[in-house]
Amino acid sequence: MLTIKEISEKFNISKSTLYGWEKERAEIFTYLQRAGDKYEELREVTILLERYSKEIVPLFTLQEIEFLLLLQLRLLSIDDIENLPTLYSHAIIKDIKAKSSFVMPLYGKLEKLSLVEKYIFASRYKELQQKLPKTKEDKSAIIQHYFKPFIVL
Repeated sequence: MLTIKEISEKFNISKSTLYGWEKERAEIFTYLQRAGDKYEELREVTILLERYSKEIVPLFTLQEIEFLLLLQLRLLSIDDIENLPTLYSHAIIKDIKAKSSFVMPLYGKLEKLSLVEKYIFASRYKELQQKLPKTKEDKSAIIQHYFKPFIVL
């Protein structure tokens, strides 16, 4: 837990304000006290996920990842992430007839991912959805970098 002095320095809040919040806004004060703990916890989980990503068995081609990114899947919650194959199947309905030999195997690959792998995949997917429209760099190189654990070389 952070002290009043540490909170004041970290968040640039006066000590007198913090003493007031300690009495009058206990929920805010407690949240700020624990901010360091939550940061450390998040850091550990991030490191754990990054290490886990090195153990992922690559299943996808670059072309498949590019196709998935074009679908603009909305992965907003853990339920969305868990149901990634279902969201994918809804997004490809119009493509099934014309591109079935390409789109159908992708469903199976998404289904094979564990929940942790889906989470890592979705995190990178969402990050790239924001980054790709703004970048002038080679999009394929960026996709390969972000999805390296998932792409068969």
